Amino acid sequence: GRLPNTVNVEKLIVGTSYARNPLLVRFMENLGYMEKLGRGLPMVYREAKNLNRFIDFIDEGEEFRVILGLNAFKS
Repeated sequence: GRLPNTVNVEKLIVGTSYARNPLLVRFMENLGYMEKLGRGLPMVYREAKNLNRFIDFIDEGEEFRVILGLNAFKS
């Protein structure tokens, strides 16, 4: 799916978050499946850099993709 209007790739990397469905977020938090909104992709990005792996966030309007590679990180 696409990113919400207020979020872009740069904001994702630093942990800006937006809940499309706040009720579902609260439910997942109460069940222990979620800790904090907005931590997942920044953590994946940071770990990819630490492991010298390629990662790319691609926002193409109606489609958002995360590409993780086995190759060296490209900046």
